[in-house]
Amino acid sequence: MADLLVRNIPDDVKQRLAVRAAENRRSQSAEALAILEESLKPATKTWFEMLYETAQEVGGFELERPDWAPTREFTFESE
Repeated sequence: MADLLVRNIPDDVKQRLAVRAAENRRSQSAEALAILEESLKPATKTWFEMLYETAQEVGGFELERPDWAPTREFTFESE
């Protein structure tokens, strides 16, 4: 396993890490590793699924498909 050194941690962040580590009965290093592992988990849902779930939490939404046709026709001529 590799080591990681984090420098210049603000005092309030260090204090919050210490409190959270104590609450979870871990060392600060173990707590920092747990936080990194949790935050870097690969996404199990697509962005659309997350958007849909979020929209459902606030009552959902309905989209109407616009009724339009292209304004010009494109043709490709071979030389």
